[in-house]
Amino acid sequence: MQLFLVGTSHSVASTSVRERMHVDVEEMYATLEPLRDARNLLDEALPLVTCGRLELYGVAPDSARAVRALGHLMARRTGIPRADLERHAYVRRDSDVVHHLFRVASGLDSVVHGEAQVLGQVRDAAHHPRARRTAGPVLGRLFQHALRTGKRVRSETGIGHGAASLASAAVGMIQRQVGDLGAMSALVIGAGDTGALMARLLVKAGIGRLTVANRTLSKARAVADDLGGVATDLASIDAALSGADLVVGASGAREHLVTFEMIRALPAEARPKCIVDLAHPRTFAPELAEFPGIVLMDLDYVFRRVDAAREARLEHLPRAQLLVEEEARAYETWYRSRESAAVVKAVRRHVLERALTEADRYAGRAPDGQREQMRRLARSVARALLHQPTVALRDADPASERGRALLRHASELFGVAEPFDDERIG
Repeated sequence: MQLFLVGTSHSVASTSVRERMHVDVEEMYATLEPLRDARNLLDEALPLVTCGRLELYGVAPDSARAVRALGHLMARRTGIPRADLERHAYVRRDSDVVHHLFRVASGLDSVVHGEAQVLGQVRDAAHHPRARRTAGPVLGRLFQHALRTGKRVRSETGIGHGAASLASAAVGMIQRQVGDLGAMSALVIGAGDTGALMARLLVKAGIGRLTVANRTLSKARAVADDLGGVATDLASIDAALSGADLVVGASGAREHLVTFEMIRALPAEARPKCIVDLAHPRTFAPELAEFPGIVLMDLDYVFRRVDAAREARLEHLPRAQLLVEEEARAYETWYRSRESAAVVKAVRRHVLERALTEADRYAGRAPDGQREQMRRLARSVARALLHQPTVALRDADPASERGRALLRHASELFGVAEPFDDERIG
């Protein structure tokens, strides 16, 4: 089995490109489940979708074949030619997958080092209800180990201190752009994790009035009521826009919820002064930047302006990277040990079965009590003889030449049905 990853993120594709490539989690699972059922194509799969990345982690007998199949499906689903998809995507295999995911979970692959939200997004991916059908022991263990790594990095280093999320970085930019928030009104579109966090941070920063809009009104109320704000649904968004000085988009809707025509219909004095789009796909039509007096900050804008936050965390990077390396080695040791365990199990099963078969043959028509005594003796002798081979095989490291040779020869010598597979992580 080969561990692989195919994906795109802010590191290789702009917001507009990622928007074209976007597939939501439910669509991903709808695509994956038939592949998961296809014979010898995809043994395990688990998607990770955040505002800055779209990734699929997989285990397959032939990772190159699985990646080609996924590329064809993505091209059909998005309408983007495969050549364009490949130009804005990356493929990783084996230990590179482990290191990458552990860096993601630790916030080391985020625009803002130490970003807090990404650990929750990895947790959501690992615990998605449909993951029970598409993931398996390799990816299940990988994501649980990634969560442990992220928690260790956050608790044992200072990399998450300060503005450790895109939302907090965005609020700092808003304050630098418009100054005092006390006399301003804000409209936050979207009441999910990012929208709720933005609403909390704006209130903490002293925003004068807050309105939270969401497709589900009850969810908007749950956020707004806690913060002394007002809730509305998306059907009333035109009215909510009028007079809002600051508008934040964090909806995750597929279409632009605020269009050029909606803003043009507002009197100039009622139009927003600052628009921050943290959603992917975008909440606001990019043409809104053409209106005089409106500052539009999208994800790319935020990404380009977080260098100061990154610099402040550089001193914590070495320790965080050491933790990632330590946890990656631990996972890879477990992954490799699966090969040793498979050979040990096959050898022991084969020898014990042969011993019992021989005991039954020699027992012939002996009484049941005598037959059972012979079977117990056969099992006892077989286990005694298996003790030293079992210890040696369990200690064999498939990453070393000697270990690989020992496991391979054991399969051949004992004639087990499941020979050692030289394909391994590393």
